[in-house]
Amino acid sequence: MSKTPINEAILSQVLHHMRNGQLRRCIEMGLEPEILAQLQQPSVLSLLLNTPVTWCNVTIDGEMVKKLLTGAQRSDEEVRMIERALRLGATTQMLQQFFGLSPQDVALQRLIIGVTARRGRWREFSEEVDAQLWYRWTHLMQENQVELDDSLALLDIAMLVAEELNTPQDTSADETVENLSLAIIWHRVQSWIKDGLYPPTTNGVPRRLPLETSQRRSPPTVTSAEGDPVR
Repeated sequence: MSKTPINEAILSQVLHHMRNGQLRRCIEMGLEPEILAQLQQPSVLSLLLNTPVTWCNVTIDGEMVKKLLTGAQRSDEEVRMIERALRLGATTQMLQQFFGLSPQDVALQRLIIGVTARRGRWREFSEEVDAQLWYRWTHLMQENQVELDDSLALLDIAMLVAEELNTPQDTSADETVENLSLAIIWHRVQSWIKDGLYPPTTNGVPRRLPLETSQRRSPPTVTSAEGDPVR
């Protein structure tokens, strides 16, 4: 008789679990408790090990393999960008849009770096903060010569703004800028682009942000199951 390699590999794994007291894992593999009891007998082990009949099946999770390969192919720069976005308050929807991460992938990344998903409604910020946000975003966009069709570059600029505005300042408490997540900054930036406010000049004349003459969009109040604000 010739051994079947897959039988040998599975039996070795089962015995490893049994030696370590992980009987539940053996049961999850498809072995009933009475079978596990019989595996204590050398004759039973010999039979299962040496039979030419294949008594187990192995399936491949193709989707999981693709995810693992995709993750392995991510550049170090992209990995750092994902972590940076999460720490600054990016939503699951944003991570899906820019990096193709599934909600499960995002949840795992948050768990790994110790970031908790924001829950509840976004807090509306003041006109002063809105003006400061506009100034820094337009300045960085022009300084770095970022085009509106370069989505990753746009995201990078939004993260720079979030980092700047959320850095503790040497000012009095009254002048401290409210903490702004990347999600709310990105939402505001997208509203400006949609309204045609950028580029900020028309025929050489600076275009002013209409804070008082038009109503600003209120932050969304509905949240998803993952705690991300839903637009």
